[in-house]
Amino acid sequence: MEKPLVSIIIPVYHSRPYLEECLSSLRSQTLRDIEMIFVDDAGGDGSLEYLEEASREDFRIRVISFPENRGVSVARNAGIEAAAGAYIGFCDADDWVEPQMFEKLLSACLEKDADISFCRVFKDRGERSENVPLGFDNGTVFERDAIRETLIPAMLALPRDGNEIPLSGYTPRNLFRREVLGEERFRPDIRYAEDLLFIVSCLLQAGKAVAVDEAYYHYRFHAGSVTKRYSPYVPESFDRSNEALAGLLSSYPECMRRMNIRRRKMAVDAVRNYCMQGSPYGPLKRLHVVREYMKRADVRDAFKGLELRSLSLRAGIRLGLVKYRLAILSCLLFSTIFQSRM
Repeated sequence: MEKPLVSIIIPVYHSRPYLEECLSSLRSQTLRDIEMIFVDDAGGDGSLEYLEEASREDFRIRVISFPENRGVSVARNAGIEAAAGAYIGFCDADDWVEPQMFEKLLSACLEKDADISFCRVFKDRGERSENVPLGFDNGTVFERDAIRETLIPAMLALPRDGNEIPLSGYTPRNLFRREVLGEERFRPDIRYAEDLLFIVSCLLQAGKAVAVDEAYYHYRFHAGSVTKRYSPYVPESFDRSNEALAGLLSSYPECMRRMNIRRRKMAVDAVRNYCMQGSPYGPLKRLHVVREYMKRADVRDAFKGLELRSLSLRAGIRLGLVKYRLAILSCLLFSTIFQSRM
C-alpha cells in the first residue's frame, strides 16, 4: 500500500457493542485514500478478534494490540507513531462519523493551506441528537495571532463564567497536517480531559487553522461514557492539564484570563466527580474529600473576585457552593440535581 493521504487513529477499549458502526462509518468515507489504525487496549471483549477479521477484508485497516491496558493517551501515541498519512485524524471507537467527514476536513486544509481543520460535532443521546454550534463561520481562517487571541481562548472557556461549554477541545473533530504534530504527543499521566492540551500544543505550532462549520462527527453518550461516571483521575488530571496549559500560554493575556474561568469550571466538575455514580467514597469520606479539595489554596485563589450576582441562577449556585466551601450542601446537590455536566 502506498502512503495514504490520511491516517485515522482509533483507540479501542470495551467498545465492542459500538465498534461495528464506527468501523462501517470509516470504511464508507468518500475519501478512499485513508488508513484506519485501530489500537486495541487489551479490553478483552472480542474487539481485537473482530478487528483482525475486518483487516483481512480491507487492506486499509491496521490493528495494533497491547498485551495490557495502557490508557487512551498511550494508544493514540502508538497510532501516531505507526501512521503513514500526510494528515492525521482521530476517532473514538464508540463514536461514528458522516461519510464526507475526512474529505471535507482535508479539502479545507488544502484549500486554505492550513495545518489544522476542525468541524462541528453531533452529541448523540439515544434518539436525541444535538448539532453543537461551532461559533465560527465556515471557512474562517485563523493565522498565528488569531490562533492565540481568538481560537485557543474559545477552546479554554467562554468569555464569562457559566454552565455553557466552550468550543470543546475534542481531538476527533480535528484533522492535523503531519508536520504540525512534530514531537507533540498525548501525556499518559493525564487520563481525563487530555485532548485540549494536545490540541493547544499543536495549534501553537501551526501557521494556520480553518473552521468547517458543518457537523460530521457523532459523539455518542451512553452509560459507560467517561462523563457519566466517577473517574479516579479527576482532579489530578485537571491539575496537570491546567499547569501545562498555563505554562504554554503565559505570554497571551486573553488565554490566561480564560484559564481562570476554566479553573473555576473544572473545580466544580472535580467536586461533581467525587459525587458521581461509581464513587468509592461513602457519605462521610466523600464529605471529607470534598471539604479538603475546596480548602486547597489554588482552588480558593481561582474564586477570588468572582461576582455571583451577574451569573445565571444555576451557574451561581454551582460556583457559589465551591467559592464558599459549602461541602455538605455540595455533596447533597451534586449527588442529585447537579449530576448532569452538560
